[in-house]
Amino acid sequence: MLKRNFRRFGLWLFLASLLSLPVLALAQERTGSGGGQGRQAAPTFLQFLMRPKFLTMLIIAALVLILLLSRKMNDRFKVLILLVSTFLYGVSANLGIKFFSGFSMHPSPVCTVTKSILYGFGLPMMVFLAVILFLTLIGPKLFCGWVCPVGAIQELISMLADKLKIKRHKLSFRLTQTIRILIFIAFIFLSWTAVIHTVSNGRVVPLSLYDYINAFHGYEWSWAAALIDNLINFLPLILTIIFAFFTYRPFCYLVCPVGLMANVVEQIALFRVIKKKDNCTDCQACIIKSPCPAVAEIVKGSVLRPDCFSCTRCTGSCSRGLLRFGR
Repeated sequence: MLKRNFRRFGLWLFLASLLSLPVLALAQERTGSGGGQGRQAAPTFLQFLMRPKFLTMLIIAALVLILLLSRKMNDRFKVLILLVSTFLYGVSANLGIKFFSGFSMHPSPVCTVTKSILYGFGLPMMVFLAVILFLTLIGPKLFCGWVCPVGAIQELISMLADKLKIKRHKLSFRLTQTIRILIFIAFIFLSWTAVIHTVSNGRVVPLSLYDYINAFHGYEWSWAAALIDNLINFLPLILTIIFAFFTYRPFCYLVCPVGLMANVVEQIALFRVIKKKDNCTDCQACIIKSPCPAVAEIVKGSVLRPDCFSCTRCTGSCSRGLLRFGR
């Protein structure tokens, strides 16, 4: 009964989020139209949402969802989609080509959450958060699993590690969730109390703890910056890539506040990995072959699950086809 209520609530919340987008857009339209005639009106919610970056995110997520639900997703499609996401939202904005300048991950998903808490919700951050939450409510982890460039490169590394037969450690979700929550609590304390800060025009400005461990900074290149400055920016992403060979999605599970938020939201997602209980032999092949801790909880029928990134390992490993994406 509790599980059914969660699903029902998730469906209503999903429908409410669909209805809220035009309402927010209309409200922002009215706010933006109040400026003087000689001044250019500020971009509205809908105008931000219609920018190529967010439109392509929604298109990629829709394609992924169709492939997952129709059971057409395979390794070729998977690698192609992950490479496109890594290039579009991670690499392309640094090439100096005007066409790709609008695909920059600035603000990054991490900054979208943390800077909003510190400095308030600016319109670009509101739009990005709306896209992330919307895709997470549809599920299964459509943004984190397939669109996010840091998530995409970690998934590609995990696939490469499988090909190279590198043994990876499957960390317990209790451990990873504890670390992720403790980092977030430390961020709240150190940033809100301005223990971490800078001074601007004689005023103390709190800084985000995540600025020092944000893997997205590795996609922010500066050709004019000193080598040491670029290395400092690259370090979190470099460490993420290295550790991704030995454990699954280390940045997502251990650090990312978006992953923490999305894990709460995905519990009521419209579509998820589900199990048909009939004819299950309890061979646990899906649990053994899957790199994440979510499958064991899915098989048990738990209401609350660890992060599932729809990697397709578990659904592809069940010889009876008892695990699938659906409702």
